[in-house]
Amino acid sequence: MESLAKTAVLLLFSLMMLVVLPGLEARRMEVEESAKASPPYSPIIASCAPKLPKNCGDEVKESVLGLEGSVPTADCCRQLVRWGKTCHDAFAQLLVSREPASQKSSILSNSKTIWEGCVDVEESSPTISSCAAKLSKNCGDEVKQSVLGPQDSVPTDNCCRQLVRSGKTCHDAFAQLLVSREPASQKSSILENSKTIWEECVEVVAQPPVSS
Repeated sequence: MESLAKTAVLLLFSLMMLVVLPGLEARRMEVEESAKASPPYSPIIASCAPKLPKNCGDEVKESVLGLEGSVPTADCCRQLVRWGKTCHDAFAQLLVSREPASQKSSILSNSKTIWEGCVDVEESSPTISSCAAKLSKNCGDEVKQSVLGPQDSVPTDNCCRQLVRSGKTCHDAFAQLLVSREPASQKSSILENSKTIWEECVEVVAQPPVSS
């Protein structure tokens, strides 16, 4: 009788395994396929994600995906530009990887349009607008070239005087705007060039004018 009971238990256990094991294997395969379909965050996204508030991230996502009437607010645009183009582009590529291939071109086009529109918003901010009015276009171009260019590129003395009159707050805001537009790998050199140019221009202004 005891032997019969053991046999019954073994048969019941075997039947359970026949039902459970295929289900477990199917679930394992489903998880693996899901992992392949949804690639993990890249190191860039992992470092960028905490720097943009969730509500702004949601606005940008909806706009990039082309949801009707979705446009980032001016405040979100300013946060996006400070976030940087490298982060914005990486975010767009992440969305591309998660959506059907047929949407790739529209996502990338929307992403480009949104970035350019947000840069315009940032440039029209009170700080940048009021600062830009203090420099002539030629001087602004000289400063930009010097900040982005090789370290031996320096604005003319006349431009240096305009730059110092505009103030360090304006100069630093301009440098941050350039940082947001260039690859992240150039950030340190842009800020270093900006610091050097400001210090050299302050020295130019401190020197007495050369008498003719």
